[in-house]
Amino acid sequence: MTQRQNRVPYYLQVKHSIIENIKNQSWKPGEKIPSENQLMQEYQVSRSTIRQAITQLAQEGILETKRGKSTTVKKKPSDHVKNPGVIQREKGTEFSVQIIRNVHGKKMDYAKKMLGLSEEQAVYMYERLRLADGVPIAFQQLFIPEHIVESLTDEDLLVFDFHAHLEEKGMQPNYSKEYVSASLANTYEADFLGIVAGDPLVDMTRITLGIDQSPLEYCRTKYLPTFFDFTVETRG
Repeated sequence: MTQRQNRVPYYLQVKHSIIENIKNQSWKPGEKIPSENQLMQEYQVSRSTIRQAITQLAQEGILETKRGKSTTVKKKPSDHVKNPGVIQREKGTEFSVQIIRNVHGKKMDYAKKMLGLSEEQAVYMYERLRLADGVPIAFQQLFIPEHIVESLTDEDLLVFDFHAHLEEKGMQPNYSKEYVSASLANTYEADFLGIVAGDPLVDMTRITLGIDQSPLEYCRTKYLPTFFDFTVETRG
């Protein structure tokens, strides 16, 4: 399975598209925007994703929502309206994932601590090899609570950007915290990445919580430095 990588969450993609439609006057102040069903069909995303984008724009005063009535454009956004953020990009054109192995159990104490799970709760650990144009670029360990795994299919676990895919499964990420550091490849990782043990890697750790603060994933990904870009973008 292959898919193109896009690290921007779906609701932000929809939000920015709505902003552009208002800026270019496709939708003018006072006019109705398309219905939720129409937007879901246009952007091929879930209803919760559309609602999150609209809610944020309403909070920013760009859209106006009223119970039982259509959402309308309240005002044209300024040229500075855009979320600051962190852009992470793997270099390549076509991206895919291979599952190396999976482990299920009540051990993995460190992963459960990071996810805030109790000793009795079980975790699934998926080791995944990330590839760009058929070439290994990263070794990944993805830890998922058992109650989340129960709602996933084998195909879900082969999605390249699993974090963004959670939205489409109805598990809206509400909070993510990421750490970036450097590490050295061990023998096990090096064999899969086609490098020598001791070679440097970009080490990224991410913890994701849902809207109700329930744990969704704990992920550790080790990238070959030549295949990874990390950009922090802020706007005034």
